[in-house]
Amino acid sequence: MKLPFRILVLDDDEQALSGIVELLRDAGHHVTGAATYDAAKRLLALGTFDLLVTDVRLRAFNGLHLVMQSRADHPDMAVIIITGYDEPMLEIEAGRYQAAFVRKPIRPAEFLELVSNSLSNVRRQRRWPRKRVIGGFRVTAAGRTAAVVDVSYGGLRLELPDRGRLPETFDVEVAGIGLHLEVEPVWTVPSSDTGGTLCGAALAAEHTPAARTWRAIVDRLTA
Repeated sequence: MKLPFRILVLDDDEQALSGIVELLRDAGHHVTGAATYDAAKRLLALGTFDLLVTDVRLRAFNGLHLVMQSRADHPDMAVIIITGYDEPMLEIEAGRYQAAFVRKPIRPAEFLELVSNSLSNVRRQRRWPRKRVIGGFRVTAAGRTAAVVDVSYGGLRLELPDRGRLPETFDVEVAGIGLHLEVEPVWTVPSSDTGGTLCGAALAAEHTPAARTWRAIVDRLTA
């Protein structure tokens, strides 16, 4: 039996919030609604969610603020941002966090399809759970020395020393064994602790000799 996905919905319009929550529950998901930014922030501090659905305009805040603040603690959470406006700059910024945009009015069938697509990577993470690397190890990523924070069969989370932009795909070299992995950045967020960048990256191809070697490394690192 498949576990239902856990979805957090944030909207300060109670009627809109109720409608989205009901639509997602009818689709079989476990849904929690929040009517304020602070309430959603508390819920994210207390638990984990597979998907965050948030309105972009929340009085003094916007939904992207919540995504930025929560990404480091919820690296695999999918995000959908709802907007009633044409906001190209916000849409570009949201792309850094792999957030999908949907415009009002919401069309139920199209919205549920977007939800399903957004959760597709979460399904993979459920098959390949992340495991934190105790003590860490270093790799060369996009030509820079980076620390590995956690790993899974499908990818890794890196801490890079600067805030330079990453290409759509880049090479990760595991020193000493000559392993090169082609990865795709799923999300990036500035690190307030180091001044660098945290990046969640997925293997560009899962069925290659390099990917099989990587999975063997993951097994050894987390044994």
